Amino acid sequence: MRHKYIYRKASNAPSPSLECLLMASARELLTTWEVLKDKALIDKHLASLDKVYGANVEQKVRQYMREIHRNERNAR
Repeated sequence: MRHKYIYRKASNAPSPSLECLLMASARELLTTWEVLKDKALIDKHLASLDKVYGANVEQKVRQYMREIHRNERNAR
């Protein structure tokens, strides 16, 4: 039996699962940045997120990256 996707009706509110996906992407990209320091690669991945998840997602992921870096990675 195939999995049936459930799409939300028209609503501007982000779904909780989208927020989780964006946070996971931010963690992944932040770790990639810390290891490789390759800005072009990070920018390329952020641009691809805009194509997949919609407009302004790049800004949200960048903000999540800042928050994770400030609050979790450098918390002492």
